[in-house]
Amino acid sequence: MGRAILVALPPALAVAYAWTRLESAPDAWRTAAVIGLALAPLALHTWSRRLAAALAGSVLAVSLSFSAWPAGEGTWPGDLFAAAEKGLRDFYLVPLPFDSSAHPAMQGLVLVALAAFGLALALAAAARRPLACSAAAATGVCWPATIAPGRDTIAIGALALGAALWPLLATRARVERSLAPALATLLTVVVVAAAAANAGMRPSESALAWQRWTLFGESAGAAGVKLVWDASYTGIEFPARRTTVLRIHAPHRALYWRASTLDTFVGDRWIEDLYPVAIGSGDRLLPQNRLQPAAARRRGDWIEQRVEVAALVDDHVVAASEPTRLQSDDLERVVYFDGGVVRAAQRVAKGQRYTVWSAAPRPTPAQLVRSPPRYPREARRYLQLGRTQAPPYGEAGRVRRVDSLFDDVRYEALWPYRGVWKRAQAVAASAGTPYQAALTIERWLRTQGGFRYEERPPQAVGTPPLVDFLERTKQGYCQHYAGSMALMLRLLGIPSRVAVGFTSGRWADGVWTVTDHEAHAWVEVWFAGYGWLPFDPTPGRGRLSASYTNASDSADAVRALGTGRFLDFSGQGPFGSTPVAPGAASATPSRSPWPYLAPVAALALLLAGLAAAKEWRRRGAYRSHDPRRRAAAARGELACFLRDQGVEVGADAGLGVLRRELAPFGVAADGFARAFARARYGPPPGAAAAAHDAQRELAAVLHALRARLGPGRRLRGFLALRSLRGS
Repeated sequence: MGRAILVALPPALAVAYAWTRLESAPDAWRTAAVIGLALAPLALHTWSRRLAAALAGSVLAVSLSFSAWPAGEGTWPGDLFAAAEKGLRDFYLVPLPFDSSAHPAMQGLVLVALAAFGLALALAAAARRPLACSAAAATGVCWPATIAPGRDTIAIGALALGAALWPLLATRARVERSLAPALATLLTVVVVAAAAANAGMRPSESALAWQRWTLFGESAGAAGVKLVWDASYTGIEFPARRTTVLRIHAPHRALYWRASTLDTFVGDRWIEDLYPVAIGSGDRLLPQNRLQPAAARRRGDWIEQRVEVAALVDDHVVAASEPTRLQSDDLERVVYFDGGVVRAAQRVAKGQRYTVWSAAPRPTPAQLVRSPPRYPREARRYLQLGRTQAPPYGEAGRVRRVDSLFDDVRYEALWPYRGVWKRAQAVAASAGTPYQAALTIERWLRTQGGFRYEERPPQAVGTPPLVDFLERTKQGYCQHYAGSMALMLRLLGIPSRVAVGFTSGRWADGVWTVTDHEAHAWVEVWFAGYGWLPFDPTPGRGRLSASYTNASDSADAVRALGTGRFLDFSGQGPFGSTPVAPGAASATPSRSPWPYLAPVAALALLLAGLAAAKEWRRRGAYRSHDPRRRAAAARGELACFLRDQGVEVGADAGLGVLRRELAPFGVAADGFARAFARARYGPPPGAAAAAHDAQRELAAVLHALRARLGPGRRLRGFLALRSLRGS
């Protein structure tokens, strides 16, 4: 069993690392549990028991992966199939790495893959089939790299090579030879291969490419920076060096470049939850949705943008406001989603270009003050709060109806947000229109509420992140501000959502240069007659022109409301604003080390337990005060050491047998034999001293043995369990 664990465990950890890279925050403990269940058959000694353990472990692993056991709901097989189907579909739609809390079905598929590859490794190792074990290891590491190509491919290639070679070397190393040379060979091959790949000595793409992924080197389609658009409140981190992700030929009118919208609030966060409405080529007039104003079809008002992808790995078609027409020879197939989001069937690659026209309405604040709170059926979706819907702004009895949600057990998930509702009421108490309410909440978050921009805010404990942000810490980044404002507006009955993408960037010679540091989240609010308009509650953003003139620090807004200057804003001008790090995503997301430390910690605990068991057995044999028994314990310790090295001797083997087995190692045991004989068979007065001498001589014999065995065989001996069994 020790050899099989030694063969299967390192590749299993490599496979786990490769698959959990698809997640932004893997569940360390469920990952460790699934791997443990997959490798459990190695603890058994007969194939009937191994197969039974494999079957039981598979059922438990699948149930654990999809949270269907022991507290799942609904019919067990039906729920699992539905979850698996949703996870497969989401892998084609959701950017990677994905947020496991927002996409549990995708996480379930990752855990099932870990269980499947771990079980294959375990059974192959138990059957002493190193080639099958190597094939499972290589496939398990390489498969996720084809799903998310272009990320650290040299490192993943080296990992795959090491995982594939390890079973061959570990299995073929004989008992009488050390594993150290095999391990040194493995490391040399991997290091040389990685160095050659890094230096450009790569095989041809046609020889190794599969789904445009190469084993040694960067993917042919890699673009560099990947952003995750679902909300995350755990902190962000950006590289010190900016990376240009987009170059946009567009008018000198600062706009937000929107990639997607987070339309749905579930549990404690906003997520991208879009509905496809049309599929077409990269050259078409996009379908109009009913929430677009009639003016959006006036071509004379469209804004043309010629976009070049510089270093962005994404399938979202980035455009100003809501796109109306798309033209591109590079985008062969696109999917149009409700809410004005467009995604390509394949990730847009570096160097690809497209031209997009957008409708960017420019109503004056005075017009928005007069916009009535009349919301069509399609807009009611943007009043959704979990399992219910807030009544629209201005509707009779709406305050009483919202109050009742926080006493209704059907909406218990909303109860932590009672304070948010009260705060929204208090902040917007003087507002008479949806526009005034939006401006007041935006102003409160930007300047009046005592909030501070912080990329590493304190983490919430026991309360949802947005509640903790609004009521306790008042520290966060743009996802906190945008998510809080959208939530407060929905509680007030105003259709709103979180938009994610980029601020305008820097303009020169007719081109906007957009970097990863411009990634941002803001709020879009829907107004009758004008559609979706942007608001930005994050402190420190510079004032943007055009569509942003409706914000609370706009002189036009102040004049329209007749309330005097809202705030003393000291930001930079509209075309020189200092970008802040995005909450929508991180170009280099900070990942928890626990997904990788947990298996290592579990292995360390297992090894510590093994060492404790052997030490307990060894010391137990010496507990007697009888010198003869202590001498027998010393002889048994030597026999157990040899048994762990694969020597077939019994725990009560005689001295002659032990000396004969020691001869091939070049270790003499004459001194130990003489001391043992005096303690075991000599006169009683000198037995105690002889027993002490026997233990001292035994220590010298074991020291000489370890020196000749080398670290590899000593490790194998430590992992062996023969000494813990009976004679």
